[in-house]
Amino acid sequence: MEESAAVRAADQFLKDVWTGEPPTVSRLIELLDALIASYHLTTEAIAPEATTDPPNRDWKAVYDQTAKRFPNLGLYPIADPLAEGAGTLMMGDAIDDIADITSDLRDVVWVAENHGAKCADTHFRQLYVHWGTHARELLLLLHAKQTWQPFDHS
Repeated sequence: MEESAAVRAADQFLKDVWTGEPPTVSRLIELLDALIASYHLTTEAIAPEATTDPPNRDWKAVYDQTAKRFPNLGLYPIADPLAEGAGTLMMGDAIDDIADITSDLRDVVWVAENHGAKCADTHFRQLYVHWGTHARELLLLLHAKQTWQPFDHS
């Protein structure tokens, strides 16, 4: 498989998240940071259109596998940063975040294996609007889980 920073980061994320024991919160943060950093290392050039698309995946199965692998993650509050006015709260789902990132990155790796790194980089960058949002929102939750300490009022 041809590699690039994006392909390496995608492949590492998939291996660490789905092989062996689930990653720690700290390791998951590192993997997500590496994905976001690799986005900035990929070129903006558009590769030629791939002649075949990645296979359709059973997203519900990926979601269910993610839920089993990360039972301590779930819903969390987020705010819409583009909403007018204050108080626009929504719910994020860490399981959905990991499942969506996984699905997008599996497609990136498939494109690298079948069409080369340049096409995979283009695919990675085009999907960033989706996986990048999930990664950044999930990072806020994981950062809070890793660093937040209850304030002692005594």
